[in-house]
Amino acid sequence: MELTIKQQLEKLEHKPTISRSKAETLHLAQELLKKMTLAEKIGQMFQLAPPEANVEGLKWEHGEENSSAKLICEGKVGSVLSVTDSETIFKLQKLAVEKSRLGIPLFFAADMIHGCRTGFPINLAMACSFDPDLIERSCRQIAYEVAHTGLNLTFSPMVDLVRDPRWGRVMESNGEDPYLNSQLAAAYVRGYQQGDYSSAYSVAACCKHFVAYGAAEGGREYNTVDMSERELRQHYLPGYKACADTGVASFMTSFNIYNGIPATANKFILRDILRNEWQYDGFVISDYTSSYEMIDHKTARDAREVALQSIVAGLDHEMVSMTYLQHLEELVISGEIKESLIDEAVIHMLQFKYQIGLFDDPYKHLYADREQYMRLPETLSLAKEAALKSVVMLKNNNQTLPLAKHRQKIALIGPLADSNQVVGAWGSLARNEECISLLSGMKSLVGGENILYAKGCDILGNNREDFAQAIAIAKSVDIIILALGEDQSMSGEAKSRAYLSVPGVQNELAQALKALDKPLVTIVFSGRPLELGWYAENSDAILQAWFLGNENGNALASILFGDSNPSGKLAMSFPYTVGQVPVYYNQYNTGRPSANGEYSEYRSCYIDVPNYPLYSFGYGLSYSKFEYSNLVIDKKTLVAAQQLTVSVEICNTSDISGEEVVQLYIKCKNFSVVRPNRELKRFKRVMIPANCSRIIEFTINKPDLAYYNAEMKSTPENRDYTIYVGSDSNADLSAEFSYLS
Repeated sequence: MELTIKQQLEKLEHKPTISRSKAETLHLAQELLKKMTLAEKIGQMFQLAPPEANVEGLKWEHGEENSSAKLICEGKVGSVLSVTDSETIFKLQKLAVEKSRLGIPLFFAADMIHGCRTGFPINLAMACSFDPDLIERSCRQIAYEVAHTGLNLTFSPMVDLVRDPRWGRVMESNGEDPYLNSQLAAAYVRGYQQGDYSSAYSVAACCKHFVAYGAAEGGREYNTVDMSERELRQHYLPGYKACADTGVASFMTSFNIYNGIPATANKFILRDILRNEWQYDGFVISDYTSSYEMIDHKTARDAREVALQSIVAGLDHEMVSMTYLQHLEELVISGEIKESLIDEAVIHMLQFKYQIGLFDDPYKHLYADREQYMRLPETLSLAKEAALKSVVMLKNNNQTLPLAKHRQKIALIGPLADSNQVVGAWGSLARNEECISLLSGMKSLVGGENILYAKGCDILGNNREDFAQAIAIAKSVDIIILALGEDQSMSGEAKSRAYLSVPGVQNELAQALKALDKPLVTIVFSGRPLELGWYAENSDAILQAWFLGNENGNALASILFGDSNPSGKLAMSFPYTVGQVPVYYNQYNTGRPSANGEYSEYRSCYIDVPNYPLYSFGYGLSYSKFEYSNLVIDKKTLVAAQQLTVSVEICNTSDISGEEVVQLYIKCKNFSVVRPNRELKRFKRVMIPANCSRIIEFTINKPDLAYYNAEMKSTPENRDYTIYVGSDSNADLSAEFSYLS
């Protein structure tokens, strides 16, 4: 009697991944390549689409007669996208291993961006932790779940630098700063891949979107990117370079153009920079149909020309589009390309499969009952830690927070007060119904006796019918907590916004509650920085809560009632108004700067808003009070071979222990090209007990002073520099030194 798929999964005996050097995997790949036909080689360069895509006629039944299974059996599929159930993965892999001529296994990939079954905070929120160790530990735990899902690769991290909050995918990013972006990018890769793939619970990572996708004009998805090479190299490339240096398994090209050429067929970025300058030897995959979209870019006339341009530029693997399958063989036969170009790409793909152990165990990561490995207590505990460190307190007048347990009568009002729709975009396999709402978290911590709840209104729409109930409840309490913001569906891919205001009639509800003259705490849920000017003026306290995932309500309640001390710092500036965008801390000097960023005639400024943001990069409050003093540098002149030691004393003058993110910025007083006003170069998250001081040390080296000069060489110059140390990008405690080569 034939075993069921589940029974076959139960009988699987997993084999360990053999740890091999790159030389060994290269030799194995080269030997296998010799056995392959041209058609089989090209098959390794194609990623099959999921069922709902139904791309170019592909079906998704799993008998041998249909087209998708037929392609697998013919060895014309290298990987499969976004299939996440074990039984389907097993069936497809069985076809590849047992029915194709050479039995080359498939790899399976999906977007596990900020969690798998356990929902961690969105990436922009996690960036506000300024905690690479937290990111690495979180990704190690996410990889554990991803591995038990049957997947071999996650399309993460996204390291696109973003300065425009209108762009929907800002929620996937690490924000606006190159240094923070680079530090967190490397942490993501270390966490997922764990050094090599010998661990049964590591997964391969994919760095995306190469290149500069976060600079889409107007913040509009899939739009044009146009910037100088210096801007690209100085600010946008470091995050990708950090991934390459950390050994990320793959790179994904972006949808946009760079210098007039779509990234997927851009030789300058794929060959000149990635392969030649950085010596990267992993594989490069397109984004979803991005190669075929070159036809709409009007840089290719048809699919044949797409295939030609992409292979010459250095694209190894096509996601969903079939231009390689349809046209590469004829391009070789016609002599328009050499087969060696295809061999180069296939070596990258085969090496990857040997590295991650698919030839040792094609069914690696497949389990009959995977749910037992999901949402483990230690994973949920880590998700809560991440949520706690992601929350940014933007305002806290007169110590409105923390709330007194059991002594204050609280009105909890707003469309996000009792909502569990807080996984955020790209939630992977996390389920909203498993997320803790703010109301549930508060009741769990302090009970519900003193908490009155009213929704007040929806996130979207113009319905004001529930205003009256909310106002009536609010009149009877000591303090109002207003939970509002965006719907989680308003950020993510293809979710650009022209306005950054709080949507619907939520602002009207807030104004009606403010008129009651009660203390008002505003909690903002969003996937991007919003316009919060009114709330900054009228709220007594503000928490930026983002979308925190499964532990949302537990984390927020812990902060509200003082069991935890907020410590998040903004990874992205918040504008006064969308008209300032892009507004970011490390802007260039101009020839006519305005005094203090305020209006001054014939100066670079606005007549109606300041130049600076409402809340700057690096900003975030604590229940503790930190004072900085005694900034000391160990030398006044830094010579190339030396390092500069910087120390600063931080005193917690409060009775509450807390974590502070100490930030060090450097400003070059003058240079051969214009440089930013200041640049983040170091940060450190430290715990400082109540009424105690700590001395924190940093070291600065020659590369920290480097900048791309007029000859496009990254180098420091013999100039004068100022160091600033403090709690955000407006730090004013300073010391000066000079550099000599």
